Amino acid sequence: MLEQLGLEPLRVDLLPLILLNHDHMQAYSLMDISLDTFPYAGTTTTCESLYMGVPCVTMAGSVHAHNVGVSLLHNVGLGRLIAKTEEEYIRLALQLASDVSTLSELRMTLRELMVKSLVCDGAKFARGLESAFRNMWQRYCRGDVPSLKHLDSLQLQQPNPERISVMFSDVAKNAAMEELQNPPVNMNGVNVVSLATSNVSNFADLNPPADLGKKS
Repeated sequence: MLEQLGLEPLRVDLLPLILLNHDHMQAYSLMDISLDTFPYAGTTTTCESLYMGVPCVTMAGSVHAHNVGVSLLHNVGLGRLIAKTEEEYIRLALQLASDVSTLSELRMTLRELMVKSLVCDGAKFARGLESAFRNMWQRYCRGDVPSLKHLDSLQLQQPNPERISVMFSDVAKNAAMEELQNPPVNMNGVNVVSLATSNVSNFADLNPPADLGKKS
């Protein structure tokens, strides 16, 4: 599989499951760059990578699951490693891989950058969350409830039953008219409907071929 992609298997190291957290974190010393996944980005692994001094290259997307790495890198000060396209993603990874001095500097300073960033500022995050809850409660007390507004808008979009018209195809119209002209006859408790033959030139057309079922 790797050879089909132009990659020599000898250049790839596959590690087994590492049970102990200490040993797991030490495994980051074996790598120089972390390549974020997409369209579902990493979260814990990206934080671990940055904390261990391994820069991460990520790609922005259109949904939250695609943009976790974008948020983390922005807050750590590595917005330059955020790509907008797959082509840019590859280019950024190649540029970083060839810049040994930058990799060496990040290895020594990235943990401190992360610890001092908003990513690790739990107190500020808690204050922001409290403020968001307080604003939501104040809006609710003022009657500004987005969920109720959404429900109201959905109710306004409901169709008026009095204005609903049932559209029949030509076949359905013909069938309905023929049923009105030839109502079913009850025979021994069974409703027998007359067969409409307006679209059949000959009853023989409805019969199976004479040789159907015969052995050859």
